[in-house]
Amino acid sequence: MQKKIIALAIAALASGTAFAQSNVTLYGNIDMGWMTRSGHNGAVANMETQNAIGQNASQSYIGFKGSEDLGGGLKAIFDLQYRINPDVDEGISKAGRQYVGLTGGFGTAVAGYLDGLRYGIYGKYNPFGNYSVGNFASMTTQYDRAANAIAYISPAYKGFTLILATSTNTQTPEGGLNGVHSPALVNPSGNDGDDRLFSINLIYVDGPLSVDLDYETTKAVGYSDSRLYVATTGISYDFGVVKIGAVYDVIHGQPNSLIGGNIDLDAATPGLQNLGGLAAGQTYDRRNWFIGATVPYGNAKFLAGYGKVKDRTKDDADASKWAIGARYALSKRTELYADYAHIRNDKNAAFAISPMGNTNGAGVGVSGFDFGIKHSF
Repeated sequence: MQKKIIALAIAALASGTAFAQSNVTLYGNIDMGWMTRSGHNGAVANMETQNAIGQNASQSYIGFKGSEDLGGGLKAIFDLQYRINPDVDEGISKAGRQYVGLTGGFGTAVAGYLDGLRYGIYGKYNPFGNYSVGNFASMTTQYDRAANAIAYISPAYKGFTLILATSTNTQTPEGGLNGVHSPALVNPSGNDGDDRLFSINLIYVDGPLSVDLDYETTKAVGYSDSRLYVATTGISYDFGVVKIGAVYDVIHGQPNSLIGGNIDLDAATPGLQNLGGLAAGQTYDRRNWFIGATVPYGNAKFLAGYGKVKDRTKDDADASKWAIGARYALSKRTELYADYAHIRNDKNAAFAISPMGNTNGAGVGVSGFDFGIKHSF
């Protein structure tokens, strides 16, 4: 179905008629490099060094986005993005962000499969974004993308922008989670089990200063002890010779125990990741923070970051991570990269190196190195 959609879009572009009233852009990104991961500490078991060729510093994807002028300052907008794994014979692997909506003087309203606000904050203020062995998003819990979502983005006013978002079920079609919760309801029906998300994000930008304040809550319909609260603050300042960014957030509540306890929004059955297999009714309480720096130097820039996870849910489960890296721009669209990172786990912590923020527990080892090339179009 996804391939058919893309084929139709390409055919329409070639014909030059179907989109006569619209502006349509074909865009994408290809990343390919080499990565090695090894080492163990805490609850990460000893294993052989793993070497791999693949995408490391960014997600590879192809997309179609566009707009149509409806008159009176009103436009229809859309974006259809499809993720790919260019190192294997997979073709299109998963959907990226996908939405349709309206924009105008009132702001922007869209609906579809939308990027998570908190996940975006992690990527915005970390010098490594949410990719490469240096990312910090794989150390924590977030919705990287939410299904069945609606978002409103206000016009900017004196540097302030407000984003309101909600999802009727972040993971599957509504009604699709009736049987995956534990303990299950006796006679689940209707929307029971749906993972509902509410988010509010206030952004302030004034020249080199950027600040984000984000608050989110999620609850499984029909489960009284399943509410989770997340509050996140991000800030950065560009001094010219160096840009400093930092994030601090708090996750607290009692998420209903989904089967697996560690699910990823990009997996076949998506959802909150890295919950650590909590027992039903157990309170989840974690503090996460990081600070990072980006130093530009001609066509190059140098990256460094350090962060820590403070787990109050269980003893001796804290962890820290530091990373360094470099980027070199061959052009506006082509960049070389190299990164190194190391994680230090307490006895009961099991964080491992993953080049993707949506790790789903797929990390390997506690030390990692990558280098490669990425090209956007």
